[in-house]
Parts: sequence; structure tokens; C-alpha cells
Amino acid sequence: MYTSVTSAKVTRVITVLFCVLLLVLMVFGPKLLTLYFGYLAEALAKKVLWAFYLCCPAAWAALICILKLMTKIIHEEVFQPQTVFLMRLLSWCCAYVAVVCLAFGFFWAPLLVFALGAAFMTLILRVLKSVMARATEIKAENELTI
Repeated sequence: MYTSVTSAKVTRVITVLFCVLLLVLMVFGPKLLTLYFGYLAEALAKKVLWAFYLCCPAAWAALICILKLMTKIIHEEVFQPQTVFLMRLLSWCCAYVAVVCLAFGFFWAPLLVFALGAAFMTLILRVLKSVMARATEIKAENELTI
């Protein structure tokens, strides 16, 4: 039977795969961009690499937050202040990526699309974080009721 715990376990496996993919891209990124852009656009490839490597710390932080959130869901520890904190941190990671991509989007226009996507994801996560914070408050109030 497919449950929320099963879904969280599948999401955790996919997140680990994304961790591996990010590590591979960090190692082979320069070579892949050289193949993509060619040697004629080496200056542009360097700017895109700068944007990528500046976004990597936020990507790692986001992946770790997702892993921790999925572990909390599996252990049924959802409505806690740490969950709200993880969602807040996840939203700030997206906001950081949006700013970096916006700044480097003036050098390579497709990064502006990434900036827009990351900004929209920030908005969604902030709303979900607010809902989770309120649900956590309600749970705490209910636990104090006799």
C-alpha cells in the first residue's frame, strides 16, 4: 500500500540520487560546459560555471534539508519547530539561488528562467512554511489542553 511514509522513503532515495548527480556535476561541470558551449565561448562558460559553483552550497543545504524533512516524516515527527526551521532554510536556499541566477542572467539569458523558477519556489516554500508554523502552534496548544 502506498502511504505517506512510503512516499517519503521514495523521496529520500531520489534526493540521494540528486546528491550524487550534484557531486558529479561539480566534478565534471567544466568539461561538460566546454563541450556544450565549445571553445569559442569559453568566457561565457566561465561565467555560467561561476553561477553554478556559487549556487552549489545552497543546493547542498537544500538537499540536506529535504533529507532531514523526509526522515522526520518517516518517524512521524512533522509538527515540530525544527520542521518549520528546515522549511525556512529551504526557502532561503531557493532565494539565494534566485539572486545568483538573476545576477548572472545578464551574461546568459537562460539563467533568468532559473532565477524566476527559484523565486517562485521561494514563494511556495514560504507559504508552506507559514502553514506548517501555524499547524505546529495549534498542535502545541492542543497538547496543553486537558
